[in-house]
Amino acid sequence: MLKVENLCSGYGPVQILHGVSLEVAPGEVVALLGSNGMGKSTLNNTLSGVCRATAGQVVLDGKNLTGASPDEIVSHGLIHVPEGRRVFPNLTILENLELGSYRRAKSQRKQNLEKVFEIFPKLRERVAQKAGTLSGGEQQMLAIGRGLMAEPKLLILDEPSLGLSPLMVEQMFELIVKLHAEGLSILLVEQNVMQSLQIADRAYVLDNGKIAMSGPAQQLLNDPGLRTAYLGM
Repeated sequence: MLKVENLCSGYGPVQILHGVSLEVAPGEVVALLGSNGMGKSTLNNTLSGVCRATAGQVVLDGKNLTGASPDEIVSHGLIHVPEGRRVFPNLTILENLELGSYRRAKSQRKQNLEKVFEIFPKLRERVAQKAGTLSGGEQQMLAIGRGLMAEPKLLILDEPSLGLSPLMVEQMFELIVKLHAEGLSILLVEQNVMQSLQIADRAYVLDNGKIAMSGPAQQLLNDPGLRTAYLGM
């Protein structure tokens, strides 16, 4: 579904990513792990077109999206749920969700709204409420729901558990398991290492802008050398 080859990117003269290569097969959950400052956010922003690649390529479902604009990338089905939720606080839950289908799947908006409300009943109950008045967990639900409105081929979840209570973290990972079971391809970018590896099919470890290790998630979960060297565990 997603193939990234020798991707380089950064900000101005500062190069952050150094030849990153990774793949997400159809229906897979792939975890991208690493400490703060290792390049995870830069990779996400480059995949979604916010940050331009200086070398390498990004291919989604056979379509080369390298250098495409963010709206073009969305139209092809690569949907990024950003770190920090980034909901529109002065718009209602309904308006936030409808914006998710602005560039893609607009004709399926009504049906997809129903699907989102089935996954997140709390959003249906508060549909007219301003997004800025929601709790952190509810805003994360809204951000993911907004992403699902676009019928993603690949969903990038950027630190979905960040800032949530332990209970909400458990619920968030249960949701990812459910989306996985429905066949959605997911790139899960997380600092919550243990839980990510427990639900992922495969994983990559990003260290100083390079892929340091990769393999089946269970294999990495049981590798004490990996945890000590790259994950601070």
